[in-house]
Amino acid sequence: MTSKDLHKQPFSEETITKLDIFQKYLESWLPVAIQSPFIREVNICDFFAGIGRDIKGTDGSPIRIIKTIKKFEDTILKQKLKIHILFNEYIPAKYQQLCDCISKEQEALKNLDSNLSIEIFNQDFKELFVSKKLSLENHFNLVFLDQSGIKQITEEIFLYLTKFHKTDFMFFISSSAFKRFASDASFQKYFPDIDLQKLSMTSQSGMHRLILQYYRSKIPNESQLKLYPFTIKKGRNIYGLIFGSNHPLGVEKFLNIAWNTNELNGEANFDIDEDWKSAQMLLFGNRKLSKKEKFQLELKEFILSKKEVSNKEVYDFTLENEHIIKNALPVIKELVGKNKISYMGHHNISYNKCYKSNEIKKFKVL
Repeated sequence: MTSKDLHKQPFSEETITKLDIFQKYLESWLPVAIQSPFIREVNICDFFAGIGRDIKGTDGSPIRIIKTIKKFEDTILKQKLKIHILFNEYIPAKYQQLCDCISKEQEALKNLDSNLSIEIFNQDFKELFVSKKLSLENHFNLVFLDQSGIKQITEEIFLYLTKFHKTDFMFFISSSAFKRFASDASFQKYFPDIDLQKLSMTSQSGMHRLILQYYRSKIPNESQLKLYPFTIKKGRNIYGLIFGSNHPLGVEKFLNIAWNTNELNGEANFDIDEDWKSAQMLLFGNRKLSKKEKFQLELKEFILSKKEVSNKEVYDFTLENEHIIKNALPVIKELVGKNKISYMGHHNISYNKCYKSNEIKKFKVL
């Protein structure tokens, strides 16, 4: 299960998609930490940092982290937020390149000297992660795990992540490798209990969804952690990101980024369910519902199955089904227009109304 050295060639379009999603989430996550009166210190951890840039100078995750912090420099200073950055690169030659790269970039952050600390490690991932887990457990963290392949985010590591209740995380995984190497002893060492029959029956395009379900099955019953996918297709291979958060605002922000990345399905960099192909078949009559249409039908049935439903129930149902509020609002508008539901004032279907200010509104089913 060897992998190519990504730093010996320009980043592919698919790698840039992955990095863009991470950066956009960081740009959404950091202002929440800055403005919160309850958060005075955060950790941003990039455990597979690479060398900083590709051979053409395209920014990798470490430089994107530094540039994002620079972007919010004024508000960081104003709110007196402390930021601790951890970079790790296991390969010694790459570690040195990373150190040189970060050293040059730090000059831009000199105004933040009293607010910012950067540590750069050259360690085995698991050893470093385990040594840092106590310092991460009770802090507000964003953890990026851009592994090469599949073997680093084991059940043991994942269960540690489930205990970090104030942590949002994102990890990359080569999902199609599960199909290729499922029968290998080296593979089974890392995933001894994965369902080999399900693997064999799952299509290539559906592999990342299957891996998502595997990790979801490992979440302890008492945990509030939610996991969401973004599948990345490159050639015939399937990779993907898995995002985790215990907080609905984190989930909403990630889903907004995912749906903005692909408005067709909010889940992949390609037409994973052939929704576009199905839409073209409308000319010939019969066609299956798109992901968005199916959700809207299910939301309508969910609402109409009750005597009344709250804005919070609609909000939670939407996120649970991997959709954004924008996809739910046409259903509310349709049901009001057809006199199926009624409510006074604004619908209040938002994180701020449902959770932050707890302004619960009831929709009466007529």
